[in-house]
Amino acid sequence: MQSIFFHFYRWTTAAKFWLFRRILPAGWGVLISGVISATMLMGSPLMPLYQMFALLFGLSSIALIWTWARRASLSAQRELPSHAAVGQELRYTVTVFHQGGTLTHASLLETAPDPRPTLPVFLASREPGEDLRNGFDRFFAFNRWQWLIEKGTRFCGGRSNTPLFCETACQCRTTLSITPQKRGCIVMQDMRVLLPDPFSFFQRARRVKTSTDHLIVLPRRYRLPPFRLPGSSHYHAGDDAASREKGNSGEFTSLREYRTGDPPRMIHWKSWAKQGKPIVKEVEDVVFPRYALVLDTFAIGHEQEFEEAVSVAASFVAEIDTEEVMLDLMFLGDNEQVITAGRDLAGSMKLLEALSGVNAAATENFEGLSRLIARHSGDLSACICVFTGWSDARAAFLRSLDTLGLNSISLAIETPKSSLPGRVHALRPNRVQEDLMRWRA
Repeated sequence: MQSIFFHFYRWTTAAKFWLFRRILPAGWGVLISGVISATMLMGSPLMPLYQMFALLFGLSSIALIWTWARRASLSAQRELPSHAAVGQELRYTVTVFHQGGTLTHASLLETAPDPRPTLPVFLASREPGEDLRNGFDRFFAFNRWQWLIEKGTRFCGGRSNTPLFCETACQCRTTLSITPQKRGCIVMQDMRVLLPDPFSFFQRARRVKTSTDHLIVLPRRYRLPPFRLPGSSHYHAGDDAASREKGNSGEFTSLREYRTGDPPRMIHWKSWAKQGKPIVKEVEDVVFPRYALVLDTFAIGHEQEFEEAVSVAASFVAEIDTEEVMLDLMFLGDNEQVITAGRDLAGSMKLLEALSGVNAAATENFEGLSRLIARHSGDLSACICVFTGWSDARAAFLRSLDTLGLNSISLAIETPKSSLPGRVHALRPNRVQEDLMRWRA
């Protein structure tokens, strides 16, 4: 039965979107007033009512004909930045190429991707708190549909900040602004030019020729208090060469003969001139710490907590200086994921991009996550664990880190409970920033 409701909701949502994009608020007022006046005329044929109905009918008819007659042949090119952030307004420039006559009283609109869910997603999903609703709401599942629409909306806004004005056969530039609502990749392929009538009752929405562009939206990030990471520095193979490329190296220890692969900047030219063969400077090994940022992706049914956990992990990535340390992002999805940033490797932006696309795992597998960390434990100084909730399996996972001899700091997106260990800091889902500022590592 709910599949029938799904198709009904899907059709009515599309019809509502089509109508509300073409009928402006003043137009709805005229239409509603016209219906009311026509209804009143049936029982009270008064001259003022006839005049009011005739005026509304005449204005709306002129507006409809004017709107239908408007034309625009446009193509556009977006100038998008490489990244955006959830909840932060993004402004970007669009270059418009106009091929017709002078275009005035128009604007551009960037249309968000279709937020409507598919039938399998609608049938399998459950709105938070749906079990507490009455039988009528559970049967028709309209609240679930609205929740899925809100969840699937990638951004809001998208209208040009200034009216569009293009002279005959020329190009112009305008600025659009959107506010991303969720992390991930936004596919931007539907731009429209809005052509309203002089009364602003109705408007025409014609497609603009443009390429398909992609925008990566990074997770929301929180402000962290000052903290000190536990553990000690470890030496890693290749660190010395990496530090020399960066311009930092250990203290000078001795001179030795040149070996294949030594950087030219380490050559000791005076000794080469004296001995007639290449001599290089030997420096001590460079030592720096390496940390693992462990994200708990086992969060089926706890979407809000999972999104907050991703945001907290992104906050650590943005805060930790990967020029001074190495940072490994570790989590389990469809397979094991270990992404490293720091020194001569990729920067923290690579980790943020990975977090923008991470999804909750279908099944819980803390044993596999423990084995993943155990394979890298010899290189790690400490672990930063961000949990989605709390359970006995998560407590056992923390104990496995202790057996490996790894120091750790742990945060859990969870309402504080008496069973929560003192070493795990609780972050309430709706008050993450407030609880983070009270955290002390």
